[in-house]
Order: sequence, then structure tokens, then C-alpha cells
Amino acid sequence: MSSKEVKTALKSARDAIRNKEYKEALKHCKTVLKQEKNNYNAWVFIGVAAAELEQPDQAQGAYKKAAELEPEQLLAWQGLASLYEKCNQVNAKDDLPGVYQKLLDLYESADRQKWCDVCKKLVALYHQEKKHLEVARTWHRLIKTRQEDGADRQELYELWRKLSQLLAENIEDQNNETQQMLLTAFENALDLADNIPSEDHQVLYRNFIQCLSKFPHETTKLKKACEEMIAIYPTVQYPLEVICLYLIDSGSLTSEGHQYCCKLVEMNSKSGPGLIGLGIIALQDKKYEDAVRHLTEGLKESPVCIAGWCHLAEAQVKMHRPKEAILSCNQALKTIDNFGASGGNLHQKNLCLRLKAEALLKLSDGASSEEAVRTLDQVSDVDNTPGLLVLQGLACLNTGAVDKATKIMEDLVTSYPDLAEAHALEGRVHFTKKDYVQAEVSFQRALEKDAEVAEYHYQLGLTYWFMGEETRKDKTKALTHFLKAARLDAHMGKVFCYLGHYYRDVAGDRNRARGCYRKAFELDDNDAESGAAAVDLSLELEDTETALAILTAVTQKASAGAAKWAWLRRGLYHLKAGQHSQAVADLQAALRADPKDCNCWESLGEAYLSRGGYTTALKSFMKASELNPDSTYSVFKVAAIQQILGRYSEAIAQYQLIIKMKEDYVPALKGLGECHLLLGKVALVDFLDGKAVDYVEQALGYFTRALQHRADVSCLWKLVGDACTCLHPVSPSKVHVHVLGALLGQKEGQEVLKKEELLSLGGRCYGRALKLMSTSNTWCDLGINYYRQVQHLAETGSSMSDLTELLEKSLHCLKKAVRLDSNNHLHWNALGVVACYRGVGNYALAQHCFIKSIQAEQINAAAWTNLGVLYLATENIEQAHEAFKMAQSLDPSYLLCWIGQALIAERVGSYDTMDLFRHTTELSMHTEGAIGYAYWVCTTLQDKSNRETELYQYNILEMNAIPAAQGVLCKYVERIQNSASAFTMLGYLNEHLQLKKEAAEAYQRATTLLHSAEDQNTYNVAVRNWGRLLCSIGDYDRAIQAFKSTPLVELEDIIGFALALFMKGLYKESGSAYERALAVCKSEQDKAHILTAMAIVEYKQGKMDAAKSFLFKCSILKEPTAESLQALCALGLAMRDATLSKAALNELLKHIKRRNDYHSCLLMSAIYALQGHSVAVQRQVAKAVHSNPADPALWSLLSRIVAQYTQRSAKGGAVAGNVAHILDLNHGKAFYF
Repeated sequence: MSSKEVKTALKSARDAIRNKEYKEALKHCKTVLKQEKNNYNAWVFIGVAAAELEQPDQAQGAYKKAAELEPEQLLAWQGLASLYEKCNQVNAKDDLPGVYQKLLDLYESADRQKWCDVCKKLVALYHQEKKHLEVARTWHRLIKTRQEDGADRQELYELWRKLSQLLAENIEDQNNETQQMLLTAFENALDLADNIPSEDHQVLYRNFIQCLSKFPHETTKLKKACEEMIAIYPTVQYPLEVICLYLIDSGSLTSEGHQYCCKLVEMNSKSGPGLIGLGIIALQDKKYEDAVRHLTEGLKESPVCIAGWCHLAEAQVKMHRPKEAILSCNQALKTIDNFGASGGNLHQKNLCLRLKAEALLKLSDGASSEEAVRTLDQVSDVDNTPGLLVLQGLACLNTGAVDKATKIMEDLVTSYPDLAEAHALEGRVHFTKKDYVQAEVSFQRALEKDAEVAEYHYQLGLTYWFMGEETRKDKTKALTHFLKAARLDAHMGKVFCYLGHYYRDVAGDRNRARGCYRKAFELDDNDAESGAAAVDLSLELEDTETALAILTAVTQKASAGAAKWAWLRRGLYHLKAGQHSQAVADLQAALRADPKDCNCWESLGEAYLSRGGYTTALKSFMKASELNPDSTYSVFKVAAIQQILGRYSEAIAQYQLIIKMKEDYVPALKGLGECHLLLGKVALVDFLDGKAVDYVEQALGYFTRALQHRADVSCLWKLVGDACTCLHPVSPSKVHVHVLGALLGQKEGQEVLKKEELLSLGGRCYGRALKLMSTSNTWCDLGINYYRQVQHLAETGSSMSDLTELLEKSLHCLKKAVRLDSNNHLHWNALGVVACYRGVGNYALAQHCFIKSIQAEQINAAAWTNLGVLYLATENIEQAHEAFKMAQSLDPSYLLCWIGQALIAERVGSYDTMDLFRHTTELSMHTEGAIGYAYWVCTTLQDKSNRETELYQYNILEMNAIPAAQGVLCKYVERIQNSASAFTMLGYLNEHLQLKKEAAEAYQRATTLLHSAEDQNTYNVAVRNWGRLLCSIGDYDRAIQAFKSTPLVELEDIIGFALALFMKGLYKESGSAYERALAVCKSEQDKAHILTAMAIVEYKQGKMDAAKSFLFKCSILKEPTAESLQALCALGLAMRDATLSKAALNELLKHIKRRNDYHSCLLMSAIYALQGHSVAVQRQVAKAVHSNPADPALWSLLSRIVAQYTQRSAKGGAVAGNVAHILDLNHGKAFYF
């Protein structure tokens, strides 16, 4: 191809590219390259076409080939730059800076504008790759070029400002050259700025200062820049903040710095640097409170100021706030770790560690001291710093390493003999060893070296405080040094605490002591001793407002489980003030602080007790007792609460524990007596009179022991009177109480008192109690005692004239009680009861008293009931009913008003009488209710005609009346042992319950009581019942003797006598007795029964004909009995006379309603068996079972018949026996229920 054709092909390629026919362009270029392999334009065109066809690799190769062929030509480099700018490949980014450099070389002399554009692109690329030095150098070259080209001031300003912006990022990662170029850029930009002041200029200055603040070695320029900006922009805070922070960090906060800080705070009251600076200046001026306040507020705004945290910690240490100082040090150390501990930060770290160790040592506990040792180990060069060695020694002392502390102290004193701290440490070591003399010498040396240290004066005063006897008596030296310490350091709370000790314990000035304690507590609110003393003294001085204010302030900011002393005292305050719920809450908070404080548990128990929470109070006192088993008070309160809760046995066990520890502890003896007395009263309610007597006897023993120690206590005498009087309902035969002679005025021994003597003793004890303390309750109790004596004497048969004096005494005492306390309804009620007594009979006075009782207490069921009894006694039935009804409405469970209604119902003949009496027995046991219910049950049972009525079914069967009445009547006769009618009814009920032996005993008691009675007929009836029961239980001899003791003129007596003789085997005598009975018998039915009995007697003697004769006589009577016909049938079977038996059975079936009952079936089957009809025997029994499938006796009979007569049906017999067993079990359960 010729040169012309090459040119033509290149032209075609150029046109194709212009027309965007890039593939055609490639064809033309390839044609050229076949002729000329090194054709520059062809390779450039290939690069352009390939780039447009998105073939970057081919384009890159083509451009590089062209650049190699002619390196000084622009087209290839321009194309390559354009390709790299569009391409995202890594190698393209790596090669692009070199391409830009080549373009810069080519443009430098050819086109300065394009040179600048490429330069800016190269800077952008370097900036993107964080090549700060290349950015600085390249941009600096651009600025220099523009200066040579005569650029104006504004353009140069923008270029320098742009450079400052490019280099302002990641300043810490730049080298020194880059940092210097950055500062130069800021300085030149500031010099070239025209609009001063302006927003842009202010921002530029701010950025310049911010940049300088990051260069520790440019502090001079920083200060200068800040001052210049302040001069230009006096109202802008930023330069003030920076220069303040600079002065703070450099530790050169002078008067000029003070002005800056003040100005900054004037501009912004919440400026962090300004407040921190003011705080540091206040610290320098020893204004520690202002320092802490300013530094705390400033650090909220500038929390990364390490110097601020250090100075805050220092101020807090000076103010003896170690916990706060530790937190400040920790914050400073955390900030230092975040910024790296190098250079100045290392110095600050060591300072923080030292301050932290010092604060930890002020806490004085072992754990804090151990942490202080670990903190000091982190300080660099600690072994060569005497101040740190002193802290190490103090830490060792606090942790108990006295030997190690001694070694440190000796080394310090040897190496630094003029160091006051070393001698102070020496004094502390001697003080710890309780070598107070040497400690005094050491602290005096320390004061010689530095007399203005408050701690040395305090330690020396403390040494004098604990020194020998003379110094203990005379605390003047200690006071002198405590006062000096307080003058030198007004924030040292512990010195004010000891000043409080001095004024309280030595000088006796409670007001001044309280002031010192309050000052100590204000300085250190963690000083529980000072706070507690201030509160206690305020309460002693009756300044409760101050005490409560201190306690409330402490508890409000106390965290959970803290400030136990405050919670405890505030709880006790609320307890004393009657604010029980608040007291409980406070005492619970105190226990969260110390769950093992027995005093707190006791106080909490008192709080629970005061608001009626007996169960929780009991748990609290039990916990206190567990924590302190030697605490008599806790055990006593446990026993007392158990006594209140009615757990008398448990209370007695606790009281006994106290008595074992302390035999003469009167409250425990009194508690034991009360518990036994209360147990006795419970036993009386349950009608366990023997138990009650035993308990009262024990109670009197304990009360007597208590009186031997404290005979001057009125309540003990009253309790003895209560114990003696409470046995008034018990039968006199059961009251035989052993009483210690000391209670009866004897020196030793004991006597057995009967009921009359015991009641009289009770009256004398009430009198003794009244001599010691006259109270309305005791007068009332004495009056009731006289009344009980009257009741007892009246029961024993004393004449009314003998009782008059006691009744007058009773009325006098009760009137005295009413005069002393006219609002006590119980006094009025008791006076009314005595006025009703038949020996007084003053019903008008009684009515007046009951009404006054009701007026004194509206809910007064007892008074309404007594009023009802009064109306009932005076035959005012309607008024009595209304009074009882009112009592029922007030208290539906009050027993006596129901008994009153039952008596009214009985009086008017109401059908509800029995229901009412039964209801009284369900409510509780009472003699009147018991005897009334038993009477009505027995009356109902005696009426044989009512068995099928609904009334009988409900009252007797459904209500289980017989066992219920028997139960209450047993209790009745236990207490009232002279009621023959009660014993008779009890025997009757026992008979119904098949309790024959018990019935016999009851009837015997009845006969004993009636033996001397004038009514002989009643006595005979009782003996008859007794004899009948003796016969039932097989005691035939006694039965015969019982019947012989009667006149034997009544039919029942003769028949009973005859039966007893028969059962004894005296058939001849029995027959004679039956003949005698037949002679007096008037009823046809009775004659039939007697004749049947006589036939049985004859049969027993083997006189079959005589027996048959008597039975035939029965059969010809107008009203033959089923029993006589059964006997005749049985006699026929015994004589194997089937005809006689069958005839008697047929006659029997005419007189009975149920033909298939057991006895009829048995007789009929026996007749069939006698006749030899085995199958008929089985059929007869099976027929009876079919008619009465629920009768287990018939099923049992069937099983036996099958086994005996039809063995082929043995399997059926087994089934019948099993059914009989099941029915018998169910029948037993039904009977039980």
C-alpha cells in the first residue's frame, strides 16, 4: 500500500469515528497497520474506537503502543487519561497518576490552563487515595504556577483555602512536612482574605485554630491565633474556649486566663471550658465548694477535658469526698486511655492514679485499701516518689500489713528525715500498734515540719483521745488539736465528729455536740455515726423536726441496701408517732441494708404488732430470736404474740425457754400463768372441766411465783382473781386446786382449796389489786366474784339470809365500777345481772342497767339478751321476744339469745322449739341449750305414733338427733352432776344408740341422785330402767337386786324381775314372777306376751305340753300376737309336728303385712324341710329374695339353703353369698351415716 493509500485509510478511519462507525474505523486502522505497524495515528484511532466499543483492554494497549512510539505526542496520553478516568479497574487507577504527570510535563510549556486542570485532577486523585504529602506538594506547585502567571489575590486566596480544606482531614496521620504546608496554607489564606470580618473568614480562622489545637508543638501559634481571632471577633466563643482549654491543659491558668474564662462564661453560662477554668482558679484559691460546682458543671459540657477531671478529683479529695473523687479519677483515666497515655497525658495519668489512691485510702476499708495498692502499682516511678511511698505505707496499714508499712516508714524516715509526711506515717504506724506515746512524738515532729496540715493535728488529737488514763479523763489536749484541725480544714468531717464526742461525753453540752455532729454529717453524708448522733441528740432535745429532716434527706437519696441507721431511726420515729405503715416500710428498708441485725427485726416486729399484723410480727421476732438466741426480749415477744393468736401451747414452750435462762423473769411467769388460764377457759368452753381445773392450778402456780418477786404489781393480783373465779361453772366435786402457801400468807407448803375457798381467795386477790391500783375493771371483777360466790352457796343449799351480805358487796362493787367508768357497757350489764338475782329482785334497776349498757354500746347482743331474760322472767313474752330478736340481728352467732327464743317457743308451744334448741347446740355448747334439746329429742322418741311423720323424719333421722343430743347431754352431766332427769335422758339416748353399758351407768347415776328423793315413783322408774339395762348387758345378779329394791307392784317392774330371773336361769322363780305379772295384767296384748314368755320358760324346763298349752291360750285370745304364733310355729318344728307348725304359720300370715320377711321365710322353709321338700325350700327363699332384694339376711339364708339342700346349684349359692356380703357392707355404711 502506497503512502497515499495509508493517508486515505486514516482519513476514512477518522470519518468513521466521527460518524460513530467504530467497527469500520477499526477495519481501516488494521489496514493501515498491515502496511505500517508503527503508525501513531492508526494506534490512536484504534484506542478511540475500542474505548467507544467498550473494549478497554484493547484501547489501553493501543494507547500505550502509540505513547511508546511517540512519547511527546499528546493524543495518546490524552486518550489514555480519558480511558482511565472512565475505567474502574485497579491498574487503571494505579497508572492514572503517571499519565497525569506526563500530561503536566507536556502541557507545562504548551497550554498552562490545561496544565492547571490536569494538576487539579491529579490532586483530587491523590486526595482520594489519602496521599496527603503528594496533595500538598502538587497543590503547592499549582499555587506557585498561578503566582508566576500573575493570578490575582482572590484566586490565590481560594487556592490556599482549598489546600487547607484538602489537608484538614486526618491531620494526625500526616507527616511534619504536610502539617507545615497545612499551617502555611491557613496563614496565607488568612493573609490574602479581603472581607474581614466575615463569615468565611471566621470559619477559616476557626478551622485554623482547630488545626493548631491538634498539634501539641504549635502551642505558641495556637495562643497567638486565638488572641488574634478574639481581637477580630470579640463576641465569638470558639477562640476563647480553645485558649481556655489550652491554658487548662498547660497548667498555666493565670490572671489573663481568668479573664478569658470569665468572659467566656459571661457569653455562655454553660460553657464547659469557661466553667472548668473558673473551677481550677477556685481550687487554687482553696474555694473548694465553688471549684467542685464549676468543674462539675463544666465537665458536663466538656467531658473529655482530662485536666478538668483531675482538678475535680483533687477538689473532691480536699473536701473529703472520696467516693466522688474516685469516680472523677476513673473518668479521667478512661479519657486518657481513649487518647493514649503519652507525653503530657502520662503525667496526668500518674496524677490521677495518685489522687485515686489517696481517695481510696480515705474510705479506710480493707477492700478499698487493697485497690489503692493496685492503683499505686500502676504509677510510673513510684519507688522514687516519697509522697507515693507514704500512700503505700498507709495502704499497708489499712490492709493489716503493719510490718510492711513499718519497713516503708523506716526507709522514708531514713531517706527523707525532713519530710513531714514520713513522720506522720511513723505516727500512724505507732498509733496502729497502740503505742500512743511514740505516736505522739512522731505527730509532733510532723507538725514541726509542717504545722498547717489539718490531718496531723487530727491524728495527734486522736492519739490524745485514746491515750492513758489521765488523758482519757482530761481531753483538753485532744480538744485543742481537734479545734486546730477544724480551723485548718473546715471540710474534715471526722474531726467534727470527735468534737461532737467531746462536747457530748466530756463537756455534757448537748446543743454544741449536736451542732458538731450535724456539721460532720453535712460534710460527709456517709458518716453514719455522726448522722445517727445528730438525730439522737435532736430527739433528746425534743427537736423532732430537725431529726426528721436529716433522716428524710438521707433516705430520699439512699440507694437500696444503704443508710440502715437512717431507715432504722426514721422507722422508730414513725412507730412512736403511731404511723405504723410508714414505720414498717422504713424498717424493711433498714433490713435490706443489714438482714442480720436482730434489733432491726425486733423493731419491725413492733411495727407489725402495732398495726395488728400478728403473724408477720411473729415471723419478725422469730427471726430476731434466731439471730440472737440470748435475746430474752425476742423470745418473750414471740411467746406473747403466740398467746394473742391463741397458740397457747407454743407460747408456753417459748415462755419456758425464758424461765430456763432467767427464773425470776416476771413477764414470762405472768405469760405462763395467762396461757394456762386461757387454756383453762378454752377447756371450760369445751366442757372439759377436769382439764380446766388442772390448767387453772398451773396458772395459779406461775402467778404465785411472779408475786413472790413482784407483789407490788396490781395486774398479777387481778389475774389470780380471774383464775380463781373462772372455775365458777365447774361442779364443786371436781374443784380441788393445789395452791402454794405463799399465796395464802404462808411461808412454804401448799394447800388444797375447794370451790368455795377458791372463789373466796379470788375475791381477796381482787381486793389486794384494788389497794395497789383502783380501776373500774377490777371493781367490776370483784363484784362478779361475789356474785359467783353467792351462786355457789345457793347451789350448796345455803339460806338466802346467808347470801345477803355477799349480794350487797357485789352490788356495791359494781356500782363503784359504774361510777368510775359510766361509759363501760360491761359494768352496766354485770350490775343488771346481779340486780336480777332472786336474792335482790330489783327488776327496775336491772332494766335500767341493761338499757344504759345498750346506750353505752349500740352493738350489744349480751345486754339485749339479758333484757329479754328479764322480760321473760316477768312474763312479758312479747317484749322478751323483741329483745331476743334485736340481739339476734346484732350478732346472729350469739348463743344465749337463741336459747331465749327457744324458751319462748317452748312457753308458747311452738313447733319450732326443737329446731331452735338444736340450733343452739350447733352454735356452741351451753347447758340450757343442751338440756332443752335432749328433752325434746327424748319426748319425740317416746311418742311411738309419729314414726311415719315428716316431722319425725326430719327432726330425728335427717338431723341425727339422737347422737347429737347424746353428745351435748354427756357434756351437760359432766358439769351439772346433780340432775337426775339429765342422767335419765342420757341413759335413754344411750339405749337408742345401743350403748347399753353407758346407758346402765347413766341410769345408776339417776337412781343414786333420786335415792333420797321424796318422789318414790320417780325413783322406782329410774331403778326399773337401771335393772332393765343391767339385764341387757348380762349383769343379772345386779338386775335382780335392783328390781327387788322396788315394791314390785307395777307390771313393768314384775316383768323386768321375771326376765332377769329367766336370764339368770332361775326358771321356776321366773315362772312364778310371770304368773304374778299375769295376775296384774289388764291388756289382752300384754297377757299374750306374758303367756308367750311363760311358754318359753316351760320349754326351757323341757315341759313341751305345758308350753304348747300356754301358746294355745295365746292363740284363742281376741288379739293374739305375732310373737306367740311364731313361738307356736317354732315349737311345732321343735316337736317335728309339721301340721301344728303349718297351722300356726298360716294363722301368723293373717296377722302380718309382709309375708316374705326373714322370719316368715325362715319358718316356712323350715316346714318344707321338715316335710322333705328340698326344692320347695329353695323356691320359698328365692321367692322371698325376689320380693325383698335389698335384704342381706335373705340372700345369706339363700346361700345356706343352696349349700344344704340343692348342691347342684352351688354356683348360685356362692353368688347369693357374695351379694349378701356386699349388701351387708352397704347396710353398715348407711347405718353409720
